[in-house]
Amino acid sequence: MSESEGTLRKELGDHFHQAVLEHPDVMVECLSILRLYNLAPADLFFKYEAFLMSRPSGLRAKLGNLSLDTLRELRSEIQREQQAIAVAAMAGGTGATPGRSNDQPSKQAVGMRKGKGNMADIGGFLEGLSTPSRPTKSRTTNSGARSSTHPTHDPPAGSSFSPSVTGTTSTPYRASPAVPAASSYRPDAPKPTNNAFLETPSGKGTHGLSVPSSPTSPAGSPTSTPSQLTQPFDLRPQPHSLVETLNSQLPKVREGVPSGSKPRVVLSSTADPKQWNYRYMFEKISQRSEALDDSIDDYAENIKDAYGISELGDPHFVSEESIYTVGRILSPPTDTSKATTTSLFLESSRLLGAGKRIALRFAPAHNLKVRGGAPGVKGFGLFPGCLACVKGRNGGGGAFVVEEVLLPAPSALAQSSASELLDFQYGDKLKGQPISMMTAAGPYTLEDDLSYAPLSALAEVVSRERPDVLLLLGPFVDSQHPFIVSGAITQTPNDIFRDQVSRRLQNILDASPGTVIILVPSVRDVISRHMAFPQSMLDKEVLGLPKRVKVLPNPCTFSINEVIVALSSVDILFHLRREELYQRAEEAEPDPEMKGTEVKDAMANLLRHVLGQRSFYPIFPPPETSAADLNLDVTHYPLLKMDGPAPDVLILPSKLKHFSKIVDSTLVINPAYLARPHTAGTFAKVYIHPIPKPELEHAISSAGELDEFRDHQVWDRARSEVWRI
Repeated sequence: MSESEGTLRKELGDHFHQAVLEHPDVMVECLSILRLYNLAPADLFFKYEAFLMSRPSGLRAKLGNLSLDTLRELRSEIQREQQAIAVAAMAGGTGATPGRSNDQPSKQAVGMRKGKGNMADIGGFLEGLSTPSRPTKSRTTNSGARSSTHPTHDPPAGSSFSPSVTGTTSTPYRASPAVPAASSYRPDAPKPTNNAFLETPSGKGTHGLSVPSSPTSPAGSPTSTPSQLTQPFDLRPQPHSLVETLNSQLPKVREGVPSGSKPRVVLSSTADPKQWNYRYMFEKISQRSEALDDSIDDYAENIKDAYGISELGDPHFVSEESIYTVGRILSPPTDTSKATTTSLFLESSRLLGAGKRIALRFAPAHNLKVRGGAPGVKGFGLFPGCLACVKGRNGGGGAFVVEEVLLPAPSALAQSSASELLDFQYGDKLKGQPISMMTAAGPYTLEDDLSYAPLSALAEVVSRERPDVLLLLGPFVDSQHPFIVSGAITQTPNDIFRDQVSRRLQNILDASPGTVIILVPSVRDVISRHMAFPQSMLDKEVLGLPKRVKVLPNPCTFSINEVIVALSSVDILFHLRREELYQRAEEAEPDPEMKGTEVKDAMANLLRHVLGQRSFYPIFPPPETSAADLNLDVTHYPLLKMDGPAPDVLILPSKLKHFSKIVDSTLVINPAYLARPHTAGTFAKVYIHPIPKPELEHAISSAGELDEFRDHQVWDRARSEVWRI
């Protein structure tokens, strides 16, 4: 007995005890599996435990006694795992592993050995032997013949494989399976890489190859595939570089909050935590119906005030006269990805039309009018759940023919008294300096690891520039991260957040005590105990957040001094882009200065939907492909409304391209995501300059005893920049 085999026998005895020490045949079979699949005794023990846990309780008791039959079933399962690894490796191509230098040999999957012609030995049954690289036809091969370039190997003791020729110890040649095309296999499992954060102490095989050391270890897992990262994050091109700027004529802020000073801004919010800490999954149909019905009635009142309409009619009433009516646009399920404008319905409220639905038909484009839209827009957009005011008539054909569409008017602009603006902008705190804000949205780590390198890079920028406000939107620990999906983690999500996020936030506060940090969760956050939208704020104590960090719900509206900021971490722009239907129409009151010129800005139209509907999520029902990620709670629709004046700054992160736009006097920012699946993302910097002091002083003096109220005009005095991390 060799020294290595004696060591293996001892380690097997330490793990399996009397099951192998008192049964030599079981010991021989275990040694055979170790050699055949390049495993360590500890690995075999973990696989045996996982094998038992995956069986029903009745069968688990039967397989609890380690026997030859049990080991043969375990061998078959290990073989299937190794074949899955080989298939995934072949489907991923045979080129160099991305992100690996050419002088470092790439590590092969466990149990897969390459022969000539890049033919794969699935399961390692050929033990290093290979067939000729280009076999032209099948031929009979002497089982005793062996290439002189290959050493002689004895078959594993106790192996169930028996050679075809009695008395020989060689393995017969056989053609290796052909490499499948890349499109033949579509592994949908995550792609974890070797990461010290996830390794367990016994995660190495007998030959140093990475193998699964426990049921939760990603190394060598059958769902593992090579990383798609083209290069390490530290070697990303153009780190911390400016991508685009809005209002570039405004000066850039060179200095942030003075080191060691207190916060220079005042935060205020009207959000009541009790309203957000509701119990979800307890909705009643009657409550959902009332919430949807109330939203139609509220929209009808806004339309009547904006256009001076005295009365709204019932679209089901047959008449030869045109009427104005308000309802919700509905689209029936279709076999295609998107409905058409010819298949829409209008649902009235109980007050206007007894809650009934009627088919909508639009007049020809040259006869169809649109009123209240942006100048030069030759049409309007509709989507399921859109609240609309239409003018037309029901001639008795079971459909309401639309002649004119009235788009919602923008909300009133936010105003503050001149004395309050003077105190905020030129008081003892700001002293005439601009407000600086940085905003970023998750994910905060690449899909290749959980090191949170993008967040670390952002923390360095924040610590160096010391902005007044750092606004971070979730997800922080993403439920869709490959490691989370596969369970390839050794820490709880809360521990990951404390180690990777809370620690870095504390470092930021140590370097810049005057920076106010605000966290807003995402429905995809594993660390959030509230998984419905609208969503409650994060729990600071459970997550170990510093006391100076502020937590807000999703969505929310709050104020930074006089500036009103509204935000949501749900990707409403992407959902609207997929669901929107565009209908051509003529302007009812065209702007003479436009001279018939058509203005096309699809993104601005999407933003007008959000602002005009006065809702953070106006789509209903949510898209089927995104319903599970959204978890919309219709009963609490009022928490999704943008009540009051229009926000000065609206932040809507999206997977769509980053941008900064001014829409209806609101600065809208899409910082995109800080981390893309395998590359760095972007974040935004905003500098809000003060109104000239003489202008405010003149307004105060001319108003006398009555203080004059002024628009905030943030869109005109804010410089917005999108930066690559």
